[in-house]
Amino acid sequence: MKVLAVFMTLLLVTMSAYGEFGHASQVILLVVDGGDPEVLSLEGFPVEGQGTAVFPPMTSTGHISLLTGVYPSHHGILANEYNDEQKTRTYTSDMIEAKTLFEILKENRKKGIFISGKKGLAALAGATANLTVSPDSYPVYLRDPPQDQEGLTRWLFEAITEIDIREHPDFFCVNIPILDGVGHTYGPSSEECEEAARLVEDLIYSLRDSLDSETALIVTSDHGMSSVSKTVPIHALLRAAGYATWPLHVGRCAFLYDVEEGAREFVSNLEGVERIVEPDAYPTLHVDHESAPDLILVAKKGYLFIPEPLLQYYRGMHGSFDEQDIPLYMTGAGISSGYVECSQVDIAPLVVELLGLEPGVAFDGSVPQVQEKKVQGYGILVVAGVVLYLIGRNLWR
Repeated sequence: MKVLAVFMTLLLVTMSAYGEFGHASQVILLVVDGGDPEVLSLEGFPVEGQGTAVFPPMTSTGHISLLTGVYPSHHGILANEYNDEQKTRTYTSDMIEAKTLFEILKENRKKGIFISGKKGLAALAGATANLTVSPDSYPVYLRDPPQDQEGLTRWLFEAITEIDIREHPDFFCVNIPILDGVGHTYGPSSEECEEAARLVEDLIYSLRDSLDSETALIVTSDHGMSSVSKTVPIHALLRAAGYATWPLHVGRCAFLYDVEEGAREFVSNLEGVERIVEPDAYPTLHVDHESAPDLILVAKKGYLFIPEPLLQYYRGMHGSFDEQDIPLYMTGAGISSGYVECSQVDIAPLVVELLGLEPGVAFDGSVPQVQEKKVQGYGILVVAGVVLYLIGRNLWR
């Protein structure tokens, strides 16, 4: 019986359990643009986990999913750009078909602020915030933003502190773009990207250490990043073969519109094309929207869809299934301790839960569950071995 008691105790230690989130007076959602989990790594956060970016993993798609709690099929932002009668256009805020956290905050008489290092993203994702800050538009009490990426990154973190003192918002969403920019230019495995990651990590640690007891901090990303060295110049290849099928370049995937007879077979045989996603698979990927393309091409590792002359500017890219893994860290008020696996669409419900808001809408996501940290792999085998040894020794006495 003593052996059995020991066994049950050890088993309970290794079993998963669930924690609940509490209350916070303020939530800071820090989105490290292009923060691949192989590059960005933090320590000392009570909650560590793994997030999954929506498909395709792009900046606009990811941020809008984080801020609405619904998939692209419901908010309508399927990429950074869209097809408008065979012309590439940039999405505008009026095209977002779901309520954002900023709108929910206003309805609950709370204040939300969006800070972005990317000007275009500020106009798209921050249109409904009480205050939107970017290098193009910022309060007079902030110093002028530097032009270099390191200086801009430090400025963004300074902005959080200064704006918090003056505005006292209930919610911040902050876009930090340095890893995206450096990752595109030099690749995610480069020394430059590693150096940029150390800078961001140090600034996050400083922010974490400065938080008061009523603030929760959530750190995640909009998408990961993969190394690339080859291109599939899909537009030029289609035209050279005589097809009028129109492609939209979406990084490591491509959206095809007005697909002609024979075009599908043609693109399936192109070097660098890993997979063709048919419309019947769109609901599973949550891209079944009225503006969805006729076909989606996904690139092989190392490839991206871009005109050949532009390849010199890219050593890293995203947009395929390979970049859907994103980091996830949480600390502060209302945050328990453990491990979390969740989708980007689960973050908005979590923010609503922490702030005690009435959302007034149905999310696609839900508040994630915190799983207690447990003995993994080798540790479980060791425990099992000890228990079996003790049982066997008692049986043969």
